[in-house]
Amino acid sequence: MVYYIKSQLNNALKRKYTRYYFFGIVAMCLLANSAMSAFRSILYGMNDGTYASNLIIFAKGFFWVPYYSCIFIADIVFGDTYPDPRIRDKSTIGLTRIHIYFGKLITELIMLVVYALIAVLVFLIITPIFQVHDGTIDISVMLDFVQSVVIAFPLLIVGVSAANMFLFSAKTKKQAYILFGACVIVLPRIIMLLATDSFRIIPLVWVRDWLITPQFQTLQFYATRDVPKIIITSIIYTIVTCVIGCRSFKKREF
Repeated sequence: MVYYIKSQLNNALKRKYTRYYFFGIVAMCLLANSAMSAFRSILYGMNDGTYASNLIIFAKGFFWVPYYSCIFIADIVFGDTYPDPRIRDKSTIGLTRIHIYFGKLITELIMLVVYALIAVLVFLIITPIFQVHDGTIDISVMLDFVQSVVIAFPLLIVGVSAANMFLFSAKTKKQAYILFGACVIVLPRIIMLLATDSFRIIPLVWVRDWLITPQFQTLQFYATRDVPKIIITSIIYTIVTCVIGCRSFKKREF
């Protein structure tokens, strides 16, 4: 199993899409800082809400962006060929379908850790460079951002686990992407919309409180963070997606 994970990780790190995802991280950090600089220069000036520290605070509420991109991390690990239990090489000798499933998942989580560390470093390096003139970034701001990343990490694990489930359950990658987009992105957004005061469908209000996506909005401020809820919901969703993914993969005929 360990050898299989090492093999999968080595293959993933060599893929060109690994580099593309890294460049995507850099591009997002540059885009956020460019937008803030443009907003400050063209519209609002150096007023409250345009400081670099505010940019870092607001960024916490947009962690749903990497959450939605977890399908790409899973795909990087999957590679060009779909997992087939009949395919045997040195790394899969003696492995069952369950071993293959969790071997992929563990490799994806390792990649998630790598990308999370890269994203934190890139963002905390680029932002002070872009916003050096306002002098609002200090070590406490940076540490608070890192703490928010750590708190959000269980939610990101759910994204990877869900992506892994769809990739193992669907017959093609196209179907897996469609299912991920529909169930992880579109459906929660519809529920969140129908749970707002404009519609306020009561059952959906309750469901909204236990969705993953809205919980990223709570990370911006200490008063709104609910760490126990994040941990509990993350564990539940991760277990459910793993069970469904394993059952689907074991039942699939190749």
